[in-house]
Parts: sequence; C-alpha cells; structure tokens
Amino acid sequence: MRYLARVGEKEFQIEVAPRGGGRFSVSLDGKTREIERRGDGAVLWLSIDGQIREAAVAREGGVASGGSGRPAPGGRGEWGVVLAGRPYSVTLLDPQRRRGAPGPPVLEGPVEVRAIMPGRVTTLLVKEGQEVRSGQGVLVVEAMKMENELLAPKEGRVTRIRVRAGETVEAGAGLFTVE
Repeated sequence: MRYLARVGEKEFQIEVAPRGGGRFSVSLDGKTREIERRGDGAVLWLSIDGQIREAAVAREGGVASGGSGRPAPGGRGEWGVVLAGRPYSVTLLDPQRRRGAPGPPVLEGPVEVRAIMPGRVTTLLVKEGQEVRSGQGVLVVEAMKMENELLAPKEGRVTRIRVRAGETVEAGAGLFTVE
C-alpha cells in the first residue's frame, strides 16, 4: 500500500508491504526498513531494523488509536504520533488524489498547538513574544515516561503560552500559539 505523508512542511512517500505476523517492509522515500509491530492499543512497540522503539499513535480528534493507518475517506487522515519520545503531527494523503494538487498549505494566521496526550509540562524553551523558526522546540511535555519536545508549526512569534513548567495537561489542551 502506498501513502503520501505530510509532517510539518515536508512530504514523504511511504510504501508498506505486509510480511505476516505483524512484520512489514516499509519504504520511506526509497529507503526500505524491516519493521515488526507489537501491541494493539495506543502504545505500540516497534522493532525497526532490530532496534526497539516505543510509539504512540492516535487519530487527531480522538476517534481511534493505533488504527489502520489508511487515509480517511476523501484521502486525508490526521494522526498524532510519538516515536522515540518525539511528537509528530502526520497527515496521510491519498497519493492517487494528490497528483496535480498544490504543495503543502502555508499556515497563515495564528496556529494553536494542543497536547496530543495527557502529560506534565517540564520545560518552556521559549518565552511569550519570542520569534521562532518552523520546527523549533517551544516546550517539553513528559508523557508515558518520555519527554516530548513540541515544535513550532511555522515561523513566527509565540504570542501566547497557556501553560507553566510543572503543570499537568490533558489531551487536547491548548499549549501555545504561534502567529
């Protein structure tokens, strides 16, 4: 099965070939890796080329976890993914519908970043009013015994930080805004 995934402003071509018994060959932009999946809930254990990684996957909007990974009807699927302690917001696009479509959208106006899982804010890496680059760390949330650095979704100014270090947050809680 082929996918087109968008992470931030980058797009990746992914091809997944099931091998049976929870094993898959996964090609990411032409580089193939052997992956074995263990677990069936929100938290998964992945053996990637023999190295074990903990992963959490949740459909944004809270509909499903650890799902099929297929794009939703209409060719889109929004997922919150934490892999090796780093959170990613992943959009799966149907490559058949993607041909001829414009590039990734430019994020205009204020963009609010929300927690994809409950946790505790351990560190604020920037101050309110500070300029940030797209992908720059803004704060760190500890969840499931892992520290997850949450990144600026675009270049701009952090106009609001809604949390303080030491504060616990629930999934979906607003954390900060970049304009």
